[in-house]
Amino acid sequence: MSSEVTFNTFLISAVIAYAMGAIPVAYIAGRLYGVNIFKVGSRQAGATNVFREVSHRAGFAVTVIDASKGFLAILAVRQLGLDGAELLIPAVAAIAGHWNSPFTKFKGGDGVTSMVGTGIGIAWITLLGPITLGIAIAIGLNRKLGHPSLWGGAAGFLLFMALSFMPSSNTEPAVVYGLTGLGIGIMLHSMYFHRRHREFFSTPDVLEEESDPALTQNGLG
Repeated sequence: MSSEVTFNTFLISAVIAYAMGAIPVAYIAGRLYGVNIFKVGSRQAGATNVFREVSHRAGFAVTVIDASKGFLAILAVRQLGLDGAELLIPAVAAIAGHWNSPFTKFKGGDGVTSMVGTGIGIAWITLLGPITLGIAIAIGLNRKLGHPSLWGGAAGFLLFMALSFMPSSNTEPAVVYGLTGLGIGIMLHSMYFHRRHREFFSTPDVLEEESDPALTQNGLG
């Protein structure tokens, strides 16, 4: 740890990252199309749900912006002097903000895309290939699997682990273990949500504006 980095530095970095992670991009995108993202599909405010239930264009935009907010959160806290494994704390905070956004009554998404952004901010050289693989799998299996982003993330993670332990890798072991733990946390969070809300993944939705009074109100319903 750098001598300039104190507890207050970590606290400030966590607050900044949480605030940026909490920006409800998917919810905003859905509202722009007249859809309450928490009422359709998986009921999660994530890029996959927007891609499926709103439009492909909106889903792509949410993917880019969610990843960008994770990356920018890490870029911002780097200015406070954090580096390497120290960046894992704001990375966790950014994901927590995406999971539990105060702007949407502490509801959110899986955090897979936001983790992509934070990962790029921490170790972009090692993660570039795995992220490309994960995105390709998620897009290719979008209509074939219940949660393509999770499968894509798992494949990307395996490649990341393989690359991280190659002799030529310059990624700190602490960063590798930290990102691994964060990835496992996201996977468990997703599995818990899916198990708790199985009905969301077996019952088709009817997207009719008049059937959802929340779409005409300012609240979330």
